[in-house]
Amino acid sequence: MNTLIVKKAAFYALILGAALAIVGIINFLIGLVAFALGLLCAPAVIFFMKSRNEIGFLESQQGAALGAMIGFCSTIAYFAIFTPLVLLIHAIKSSYYSYGLPYIVSFDTFWLFLVIVVTIGILVALTNATSGMGAIFLLSQFDKKPDDIEEIDINIE
Repeated sequence: MNTLIVKKAAFYALILGAALAIVGIINFLIGLVAFALGLLCAPAVIFFMKSRNEIGFLESQQGAALGAMIGFCSTIAYFAIFTPLVLLIHAIKSSYYSYGLPYIVSFDTFWLFLVIVVTIGILVALTNATSGMGAIFLLSQFDKKPDDIEEIDINIE
């Protein structure tokens, strides 16, 4: 797979993770955000890149690898934005539901928080690998690969 595709997908995944973190601050939307983070990040980024004509034809294995990378990057960006925002809101408004983050981010258990974030990132990467592979499969059904092309085609502007 082309490194330019991977870099752009990682950048879009970081932006999507940060946007989901900002939406996740709203208490009643946290379940929807968790669902979107767990299953919909890879298809969203892949369909966005395909609509901008930044990716050409990809194999299903490449879609799975790209989906896993998108899932992990979006999860890390989500927790990097969500945790400080929740701690800031909890410091300003103590009645805000803080999801237990002030206790787990304390100095003594910060390593445990990092382990939990990486574990969740791996789980989200696995689910997004499957959904990314499904997105590539759906794209391949509508956009057939020509017989004379053997490599990935991309448009660089």
